[in-house]
Amino acid sequence: MHPLPKPILLVVDDQPINIQTLYQVFKDGHEVFMATSGEQALKFCSETLPDLILLDVIMPGMDGHAVCKQLKAGARTRDIPIIFVTAHNDPQEETMGLELGAVDFISKPINAAVVRARVHAQLTLRRTLREVQELNENLEARVASRTTELEQALESLQQSRDELAHSEAKATLSTMIASVSHELGTPLGNSKMVASTLADQTRTMAQLLQSGQIKRSDLDRYMEQAREATSLMESNLQRAVKLLENFHQVAADQASEQRRSFHLAAVVGEILHALSPSLKRHPHRVVVDIAPDLVMDSQPGSLGQVVINLVNNAYLHAFEGRSDGVLTIGAQLEGDQVLLRVADNGVGMTPQQLGKMFEPFFSTKIGRGGTGLGMAIVQNLVNKTLHGRVDVESTPGQGTCFTIRIPRVLPNA
Repeated sequence: MHPLPKPILLVVDDQPINIQTLYQVFKDGHEVFMATSGEQALKFCSETLPDLILLDVIMPGMDGHAVCKQLKAGARTRDIPIIFVTAHNDPQEETMGLELGAVDFISKPINAAVVRARVHAQLTLRRTLREVQELNENLEARVASRTTELEQALESLQQSRDELAHSEAKATLSTMIASVSHELGTPLGNSKMVASTLADQTRTMAQLLQSGQIKRSDLDRYMEQAREATSLMESNLQRAVKLLENFHQVAADQASEQRRSFHLAAVVGEILHALSPSLKRHPHRVVVDIAPDLVMDSQPGSLGQVVINLVNNAYLHAFEGRSDGVLTIGAQLEGDQVLLRVADNGVGMTPQQLGKMFEPFFSTKIGRGGTGLGMAIVQNLVNKTLHGRVDVESTPGQGTCFTIRIPRVLPNA
């Protein structure tokens, strides 16, 4: 870790003895530069920006007040803290200096311990405020970057929605997009509120600094507020980005209908995370029991649609009238086949309902949220697209279990 550079001090006084005295006080821990007139001080500041100026008030030609006024009028030099050093103990003169923008007064003859403590306090304040400014700049950059990512992801979601709107087999994604968009309102709204509050607090801090009335307690309070705001904003933005990342992968798979190598547990996890905005409105829960190293070479979009329909079917039908529903999604490898089981502890089905399970437009909830196409779509995708088969077992009052057998490696067409 590199040591911090020494602070640059500019001592302005027309008496060499006063300059020498201050030089001896600060020479060890600071870079001390000297000017014997107001004109020399202004010339130095035009070339090098000091971290603090110790400025004599009474000087021939341009006095300290005139120098201070000119420095505070310049955009490049207005933020340099100025401490007046004066032999006069005049409250009116101190008031005038503070109005011009000075941050403190030191009386001659100087007390080395006092002047060292006051200079240290002002340099600490200046360094801290610089860190705050950098924090705000970095925060703005992170917010802008996250906002760009969110805008791009939302645009991608909209494109996926347009492409999927023509297929009934993928129509459930429209509901998912609406749920995800609604879910994004909370973290984005929180981030906007925190950013607005932090901006107000920063403006207030800048006003206190400009007036020279800032207190250490003000700075400590602002730094704590800034740290809390940054942490809260990053947490909310990460939550929003993660939701969009998971859904983007689901949408991309659904839209492309292309085969690829993937971890089954990861794909199921992405699907459940994308469904979470609508699922969490219910008291039920989903348990996943899939080995993380189970890799498939197939069509994740089609397999994802199967999982989506089975999850929605359980929440719509199986758990009606219940508040303790548990849906278990498990998978294991049997030879070159993957055995995927989706089981619920719901109301189950009668033999008559079970016999019509895969008939198009059959549903116990036609007109009440069911289209009657979900299970027909599942069977079609499993049989024709994934080259597998689906079986179902159910007992009234005990639940339903779907067993899907598909090749781990999808055969070539």
